[in-house]
Amino acid sequence: MSNGQAKGQENLEAVKQWIAERDAQQDYGEYERRGIVNRSALFAELNISRSTFGSNGEIRKLIEDADARWYGEKETDTKAHKAARERSEKKAAVTNAEVSKLMDQIVKLKAENAQLKRENEKYAAMKEVLLETGYQPR
Repeated sequence: MSNGQAKGQENLEAVKQWIAERDAQQDYGEYERRGIVNRSALFAELNISRSTFGSNGEIRKLIEDADARWYGEKETDTKAHKAARERSEKKAAVTNAEVSKLMDQIVKLKAENAQLKRENEKYAAMKEVLLETGYQPR
């Protein structure tokens, strides 16, 4: 084996050990970033070059498998959140329609109230004249 191959094998073993430790301790959530393993934190912790991920297919496969195993369930959560958001948006639309309907009703009632107040003033004036004169005006 050449020096590069030996270093690659050492890196592979280090990543395997790191993944096994995360599985045993169940602390892989601390390494999550946007639904995958935080590569920068992983490589810094293992003192491995970031380019190793691109050049060593076995390490890339191990990390991607760990991503799927540890964080793959997030996709179903995303679907659940999307469905909940859609339900919420539908409920908000129904509520907005009801509010709009009630606002229209309020406008109509205010107009009716104003009309009734004008009529009441008219009849109040007629009552006043009737009390003073004893005759009802025409």
